[in-house]
Amino acid sequence: MPGRLARSLLRETAGLYVLGVATICLLQSVDMLSVLARFLVQNEATPADTGRLLLYKVPWFLHLGLPVAVVFAVLLACGRMAKDSELKAAYAAGIPPRTLFWPLVAFGVAVGVVSFLNNGFLEARAEAAYQAKVDEYLYVRPPAELQVNVAYAVDGGVFYASRMRSEPADPARARLSGVLVVEPDGAVLAALDGEWDSEERVWRLFAAERTPPGGVPAGVGAVSVPFALEATPAQTLARPAELPLDALLARLRTVAAAGGDTRELRYDLHRRLADAFSAPIFAAFAAAIALRVRGREAGFAWTIVLMVLFWAVWVLSGDLFSSGALGPVVAAWLTPVAAAAGAAVVAARTLPR
Repeated sequence: MPGRLARSLLRETAGLYVLGVATICLLQSVDMLSVLARFLVQNEATPADTGRLLLYKVPWFLHLGLPVAVVFAVLLACGRMAKDSELKAAYAAGIPPRTLFWPLVAFGVAVGVVSFLNNGFLEARAEAAYQAKVDEYLYVRPPAELQVNVAYAVDGGVFYASRMRSEPADPARARLSGVLVVEPDGAVLAALDGEWDSEERVWRLFAAERTPPGGVPAGVGAVSVPFALEATPAQTLARPAELPLDALLARLRTVAAAGGDTRELRYDLHRRLADAFSAPIFAAFAAAIALRVRGREAGFAWTIVLMVLFWAVWVLSGDLFSSGALGPVVAAWLTPVAAAAGAAVVAARTLPR
């Protein structure tokens, strides 16, 4: 009897989950549809290409749709059972809430695995394809990737460029502006322009000045400085959102080993993992509440409340990271940690019944 009831609940939850994912993706696509409509008219894109752009954005919609729809499905499924007095009958028959709680958490774990694959690999490849298709219409040639205030510590020296721009025609080279190199002996090389050649592993400074420790600047013309970073500009300057998880991890290790700024990379990595891991936590929170609700209306009301709360914390954590108020790891995991705390409190009141 308990197993049959749990399977029945999971079947109903799965059906509502598909509806929830579709609804959340549709809501997220409203703004995107207006953007694509303007793109279709202003850039004379074909309907096929416009449809392809929308398809490329589906993994981005699923990034939040997959875990958040768990709340929708669990609360409405349990709300329906409460309305029809199935939960009351089950409790009267001696079936404890935990008999239904843990299968719902397992459902959340399964959703988390799917979310991990989407966030870690599918979304990044789709984003790269989306950007490449947009660039075909907006530019005669693909735009160069750009980073500002880039710094590395390599082989005892410090390498800084106020702007680093990739060369679309040559992924092994990048243009440098506002270049400053501190050599291991303390001498400082400065130049307005330069070049990073990853094949020869050097930074070339044009019309450079060299200032020895305690000395005065002296012009040295063009000079090459060894720069043993094991990556190309194309790899280093690619947007984190367009890197699959394995490539993102490799880039994070490379930049960290070179003493570069890894803040954005770590945030993107942990955000993907945290958002996927949110699914079983959301399932636990929703299940702990759902097994106490008295009807479908209460389940629907709690669905709205929890989804708004989760969305608000998710947006707030991103804003706090952008402002520098929170570090990348804390900001990325704030939402699932807060949800886990809430789930623990509610579950402690629900499961012992």
